[in-house]
Amino acid sequence: MSSLILAGDIGATKTILALYDTTGDTSDTSSSERHNNAQGGLLTEKTFRNKEFSGLPELITTFLADQEGRPAWACFGVAGPVRDNRVHMTNLDWSVNGPALAAQFAMDAVLLVNDLVATTAGALHLPKESLVPLNQGQVDRGGSIGVLAVGTGLGQAFALPLANRFQPFPTEGGHASFAPRNQEQIGLLQFLLASLEQQQQPPHVSVEQVCSGMALPTLYAFQLTRYQEPEWMQKKRLTAPPDALTPLIIEAADATLTGALPCEPAVQAVLLLLDILAAEAANFTLKTLATGGIFLGGGMLPRLLAHIDRTHFMKIFCRGVYRDMLANIPVFIITEPKTALIGARQLAMQTKL
Repeated sequence: MSSLILAGDIGATKTILALYDTTGDTSDTSSSERHNNAQGGLLTEKTFRNKEFSGLPELITTFLADQEGRPAWACFGVAGPVRDNRVHMTNLDWSVNGPALAAQFAMDAVLLVNDLVATTAGALHLPKESLVPLNQGQVDRGGSIGVLAVGTGLGQAFALPLANRFQPFPTEGGHASFAPRNQEQIGLLQFLLASLEQQQQPPHVSVEQVCSGMALPTLYAFQLTRYQEPEWMQKKRLTAPPDALTPLIIEAADATLTGALPCEPAVQAVLLLLDILAAEAANFTLKTLATGGIFLGGGMLPRLLAHIDRTHFMKIFCRGVYRDMLANIPVFIITEPKTALIGARQLAMQTKL
């Protein structure tokens, strides 16, 4: 019987696949050695651009073409809501069917999970070197953990301690309504509602629309109603393609910090995003009672570390009736870019066991 497992992180634009030999690996999340085996047995790993493939079956075929062995189990973290081990991806026109993949590639089982479920499973296996603490707090070993990932969108998931291991669960909390917390954010909501009214769209603003990579250009446009845009930035912005706006705004905010080329709207847009994240992280903590800790992942936050004021973040995080409890919650930023892949490996291992 094959000891190989296939793990994958399938996003809107790219897919990472990895093949592992798990001979002798019996690690699970209850083990005190769990951090040591996160990437154990890695044989090969490749990244693919999704637009070059018709779907996941073609991509897997390409990946396995030059591999000697064949995996018996697989787990894929997929950006979309998984139901009955099937999913139609949110920002990519791919439908993925777990049982069909298992049959096509002669595997014992193929497990599909939401990408945030994979990220949550991976977060449990990260070494401390991959975590930047915003608040050390006090870990409640019997409490749940929460994960929010600021990438293209805003993913949210949590894990409960069940049967001597943490079991991750998906949510679509990023699509819940945005709740402004001060006059600036009320102005932002009014700005977005006016835009929706002009487009004759339903008056709903989700938290993802104001706290994600795709939200940053919107936050910047709002800050242009409050701050003067420098001429150099205006020229760059007006000639940049849509998918280049978010990195451009981050670069402008970084340049402002160093004093190279000031751009106040960029800095304020980034700070607004981080303020909204702090409040939403607190909301999610309360809804899931994540006394085991909050992990903030996704590709955006490691790029914004220079802009994060830990004291200010936690002042927003610790509010309301349970401010004292919130002040004791560990909060970490994940810097490991392959957390979802690590989680997919661990979930595939559980399927094997």
